Amino acid sequence: MRRALLALLAVTALGLPGAAGAAACSPLNCAPSQFALAHGTLLGFRTSALGQVRVVDLKTGVRQLTLPGGFVGGDTLVHKAGRQLVWYDATTGKRTHALSLKRNMRLAGVSQDGSRAVGFRLIPGGGTTVVVASPQGARELVLPGEQWDFDALRGGRLFLIRYLSLGGYQVRLLDLRTGVLAPKPLKDPHESGTIWGQPFSRLSSADGRFLFTLYITSNGAAMVHELDLDDATARCIDLPGTGDYASAASWAMMLAPDGRTLWAVSPGYGRVVAIDIADRSITTAFRIELPNWAVGRGTRAAISPDANQIALADGNTVALLDLAQRRIAQRDRYVATAVGYSPTGQLWRLT
Repeated sequence: MRRALLALLAVTALGLPGAAGAAACSPLNCAPSQFALAHGTLLGFRTSALGQVRVVDLKTGVRQLTLPGGFVGGDTLVHKAGRQLVWYDATTGKRTHALSLKRNMRLAGVSQDGSRAVGFRLIPGGGTTVVVASPQGARELVLPGEQWDFDALRGGRLFLIRYLSLGGYQVRLLDLRTGVLAPKPLKDPHESGTIWGQPFSRLSSADGRFLFTLYITSNGAAMVHELDLDDATARCIDLPGTGDYASAASWAMMLAPDGRTLWAVSPGYGRVVAIDIADRSITTAFRIELPNWAVGRGTRAAISPDANQIALADGNTVALLDLAQRRIAQRDRYVATAVGYSPTGQLWRLT
């Protein structure tokens, strides 16, 4: 991983949501986000990290419902209102469960399937309480120090972010079955255990096993952190391009329909790469031309069902990337908050 200091001023310049501390955004995501629901037949999208979620039927392109802000895992959204946690079925909008907390906490994330929520509460005099809550109740565990945040939760493994006093952060593993925190950080065997940069956007595999986080640095470098939640292993894959933070913030990630390839596209740098998830390596890389892309607005992206085309949107225009020809086949002026494909390949430009 390339090393650089976190640039919160650059985040502000891009008009992205900010937060105190080393994490610029919550939930580890500054980019405009969109995500598949109901096995890819629905699309959820929003314009801010914890803003309202709009859900569209990809068969018709028609909006189905709007959900309150919260964290999404699988087909479930968890919303916090005061001391109450509320679970919603994101495919129907139905409120399914609620839990009243005895004490308040900062909601930080949800499990890969959305069944559990994770929050933090500082302990006066030092230390942090991590809260793992389900509709049936909440469990609390104490962590040393105060610089903790959420990364992922799957099964009995809780992956945590530990901010370091000298900068950067580590991924730490807490075994919920034993309550024991692993003594060493989880890391790529070819890298140090310290991650530098800003976690900008993230994407989960359809089965919830893999979590991909895009990190960008103040000097415009970027990398994908691939976390295998079943094996508790991590790899860092450097992406091409450096020297411009806004161009780095234009990277967008999407999974191929077969779930074996992660595509990453940066209109700002004019670069496209394909990452083999099993081998954790770049297998395809080429250049494209998208001049005057609105890099400060992030990039919305979707891949077609036949994996031959990627749609890209910057809020002002929509571009179509032909993967076979390795070129931009079309670009039209269109205000779109998100893009998605129907099961038959119809492209929807959504607002």
